Order: sequence, then structure tokens, then C-alpha cells
Amino acid sequence: MSWRDEAPQSVQDDVDNLLDAALTMSEAHLRDRGAFFPFGLVVDRESGVQVVDVDVAEAKQAKTALFAALARMRGDLRAVAVVTDVALPETGSSGIEVHLEHTHGIAIGVLEPYGLSGGELTVEPLEGHTAVRAVW
Repeated sequence: MSWRDEAPQSVQDDVDNLLDAALTMSEAHLRDRGAFFPFGLVVDRESGVQVVDVDVAEAKQAKTALFAALARMRGDLRAVAVVTDVALPETGSSGIEVHLEHTHGIAIGVLEPYGLSGGELTVEPLEGHTAVRAVW
């Protein structure tokens, strides 16, 4: 059974909008800069989407710091996404990893494998999985 089978349309819309924004932003950074630093996106109680950054030096620290910051903010939020650039050693490529959570109880992970050559970004089909809640 898919999470969509039990989630209200408003929850599906929040998650879909966050995923779309996460992929759009990270793909743009990859095309423009060749990489991106982990970042967060949130849907607040008024449906506004905001970017959340943390002030740390290393990407590994940023992911942990983002989850901690979002957990502190959770009372004012409906949904969150943490977006990281990951290595995929089994294929020798890279991927955009998006961890999504909603107050409704949903926690999913989405991976978009990609290749980058000469500023040209090619993406593979999305892969989804159930994730462990880290914010709520």
C-alpha cells in the first residue's frame, strides 16, 4: 500500500510540492556549480515554502545540523525536506537524496540518480522508499 492511499490530498500536495522544489533547486545548483551543499525546505502553517540553511563547514555536519534545526522548528511546520548530494558507489554515479516528512506521519526518502558532464545534467528515474522519522 502506498502512503498516498491514506494521506489527505493536502498532505500529498505538501509532499509533492516540497519534492518538486527540492529537485528543481538542487538540479539548478548542479548545472550552475557542479555541486550543492545540503539544505532544508519547509512548509509552514500558512503553506509558505522556505529554505533552511545551517552555518557549518562540512556537508556531513550540515545534514545532522539540518535535522536538529528542523526538529526545533517543528511546532511551526507542516512538512520538511532535507536535501543532500550523495555518492552511489554501486553505480559509480551520484544522486540527489531527499528526506521528506509531514506532521501527518509520513516519512519517505527519494533518490534521483544523476550524471554530470561538461555542465550537462542527466537524471535517472526517481527511486522511493520508506524512511525513519527524524523531525517528528
